[in-house]
Amino acid sequence: MTRPIRERATNYGAVGATAHFDFHRFPPKGFEVVQRRARIGHGRARYEAAIAALRTWKVQRLAGIEVDVVGSEDGSVYRPVGFEGQDPTRAASIEPQLTYGPDGEPFLQPGDSVDQRIRVAGLTFHAPMRVIAIEEEATSHGVILGSLEGHPLAGEERFTIEIAEDESVFLIFRAIVRNHAWWARAAAPIANAVRRRHHERFMDVLRSIDVP
Repeated sequence: MTRPIRERATNYGAVGATAHFDFHRFPPKGFEVVQRRARIGHGRARYEAAIAALRTWKVQRLAGIEVDVVGSEDGSVYRPVGFEGQDPTRAASIEPQLTYGPDGEPFLQPGDSVDQRIRVAGLTFHAPMRVIAIEEEATSHGVILGSLEGHPLAGEERFTIEIAEDESVFLIFRAIVRNHAWWARAAAPIANAVRRRHHERFMDVLRSIDVP
């Protein structure tokens, strides 16, 4: 019997790897490293709108992925230790989920899970993930997502919205990934093409979101 998404573990071992500054130099064996950076607009309003889109799963939805969110069971979330380089900057804590986007949708929080549904050639594939961490800094905002049991791929994605001194706004996308399910390995060229297409869409959709 398939376990509820909330109860599933990650299907890869290097949890939090994409948060490390040199993750691309020493990726886990068998994993591909993905790094992309794109300018998505200008100004504080664009920056805040991009953060809201990232924290409410709008990025995935606009990229063509259907999303069902599974929050923490008691309404509170675990916020893990934060790091700057190799130095801890934030202690672990339990915090209530109180933050909401402009449309009233609650912001995703560490510990939240999601069932993503991806449609390819008339078929629907489930790709469950969990929010591993949120990174909030003065000029950047990041979300780390990790794949769960039942995901056809294994790995981690890190989305960071960054605003520069001239108020240019960027999306920095990092990932470690490998095909995990037997059929994803067998059809690797197709699985890789679908994955790359969605990565490109992630960069594009943040340029098109409405800014108040």
